[in-house]
Amino acid sequence: MRDKFLKFKEFLGPYDYRAGFIYFTILIFNLSNLRSFTFNYEFGWARIEFFLLGLMTYMILGLPLYLSLRLLQLFWRGKPKVFKLYLLELLGGSLITLISIKAGQEFLIPLLKTENFLMSGVFLGELITRFIFALFYVAITHNRLRALAYQLDMSTQLNKQLKNRYSQLIDSDEEIRSNASQLLHDRIQSKLMLSAAKLTRISGMLTEEGKLGIQPVIKELEHIRSIEVREVSQLLSPNLAGEGLIGACENLCREYQPEVEFIFDISQEVEEIEEEKKLGLYRIIEQAVINSIKHGPALKVTISVRRTSKDGLILEIADDGPGSKTLKPSTGTIVIDAWISKLGGRKEIKSASGAGYSLQVFIP
Repeated sequence: MRDKFLKFKEFLGPYDYRAGFIYFTILIFNLSNLRSFTFNYEFGWARIEFFLLGLMTYMILGLPLYLSLRLLQLFWRGKPKVFKLYLLELLGGSLITLISIKAGQEFLIPLLKTENFLMSGVFLGELITRFIFALFYVAITHNRLRALAYQLDMSTQLNKQLKNRYSQLIDSDEEIRSNASQLLHDRIQSKLMLSAAKLTRISGMLTEEGKLGIQPVIKELEHIRSIEVREVSQLLSPNLAGEGLIGACENLCREYQPEVEFIFDISQEVEEIEEEKKLGLYRIIEQAVINSIKHGPALKVTISVRRTSKDGLILEIADDGPGSKTLKPSTGTIVIDAWISKLGGRKEIKSASGAGYSLQVFIP
């Protein structure tokens, strides 16, 4: 029972309503009441004149309520509303409205020399009726708005949390890649070099036949150390400062050639952007290329990066794969979305069965 009472109390208020909204709502209600009096006049100027006088009267009589509500808005600005004071606020508004009508009957109607269309009953009964009507009308019209505002606030908070998690994901991913690259470059390369040196010393103690058998192994170790380990290290942590985005992308795609044809259309102006954006573009391209080859499979991939007239960037990756009507999320798409979120961009995906796949990323 207590829960129902609290829920009903929450439904009643308090609400942050707008003075203008209340003013025009009351004006519309009053005009609907005025409409019945217009039929007492012949169709033509007499009826129009009466309606205009009535409209002006209601607009004037509504001003005290509007001004009082504006003052209350200034009073409550930045403060949480208290339910009891909120009830007094609505009661005061109802009282001001009723006093305005009484004043209009007493002074304004005789001044305008028109029919008395300002309807009012017993003062106390009219006051209670107007108060109850105002209480429920504001509750009904604003309860849904409050629910929507709450949902919007929750959505904003969840969006912030998602962006923070995306940022943490990127930071963790880059840290792991950097550590792995450092491990390959420092430890693995040095161990391979020592192993090759030991085998070279051992080969000096062997017969010519033994040397012929061990030399290919030494060459293979040297190839792994100097070429393959270095390439894997660069893929994990690309040298964008030295190679630039264009060079890093070419190195990335080299391992898939010649089975897959790559077409690059990367503007030289892109090399002038800040390092974080450059790294973000590289990671998006990296994951998109992997997706094209893994999920396509594609035989031709086009990579385009260009500046816009407003100093933004447009990245487009398109392939000739089979495409799909439904796109399933994967680890690659999560990384792409994380970088787009971090860079404050947005993406558009176009794909259909037999029409390939196209990813466009817009970065401000």
